[in-house]
Amino acid sequence: MAPDLTTWAQVDPARYPFDPADITAVVRAVAPAPESAGESQTLAWVDAVSLALAQRYGPWAYHWYWTPGEHERWGWIGERIPVPAEAPAFVAESLQAWRRFLESLAEQFNRFLRSLPLKLDELLPAWEAAIAQVMTTVIAHIVDADSWQGWCRRALRWLLTAAGVPAEHAQALVDVALGKRFDHWVPVTATIIGEVAERLARDLLDPTGIMLVARIDNWPDTWPQRWPSWRATNTGWVSG
Repeated sequence: MAPDLTTWAQVDPARYPFDPADITAVVRAVAPAPESAGESQTLAWVDAVSLALAQRYGPWAYHWYWTPGEHERWGWIGERIPVPAEAPAFVAESLQAWRRFLESLAEQFNRFLRSLPLKLDELLPAWEAAIAQVMTTVIAHIVDADSWQGWCRRALRWLLTAAGVPAEHAQALVDVALGKRFDHWVPVTATIIGEVAERLARDLLDPTGIMLVARIDNWPDTWPQRWPSWRATNTGWVSG
């Protein structure tokens, strides 16, 4: 079964070492890409490659063709597989683009979560700014103005789960913040980003629920081998 990648732990680059040098070898170990094949054969090959990459690099690699904007620029993955001889390089390029996107989010998440203010009255604007920044980063990669909603939902769930919010709670918060009014074609604007950021931050820091009040500043900037990510051991969540 394909990983759903709903939590940051499934895609966090800090958890999954990555050496791009052997991507093509991993792909070549799978049966050659089908040439002039039907859709079912092509998708079967994509699934086989995805499984091999996930086994080698971690669950994040299963969706090696997920980089925001790739679908809009090049079409569905089943429509853009090149001839067999060029397929390994194509997969390697797509996987590395996907990894770079995740690393760019990781930098943002780490910078924000390490600098959370201690004062409660400063938490709300800090979260609003972080949410707006994540949305802006994701939207910048998207070509089709109608596809921003799905990617913003995914990235915001990752941000919340990176901060220790349980996955189901994170999904509920994001769903409420974005709402059904954005399920149909609605061009994104700075006003929409601001509204979503304000609503999500307010709901996240509801004083009657769970509040993120701890500042994570007791961990080094670099990690010795085999050390856990701070996200795995410091949730920063307390009952309000």
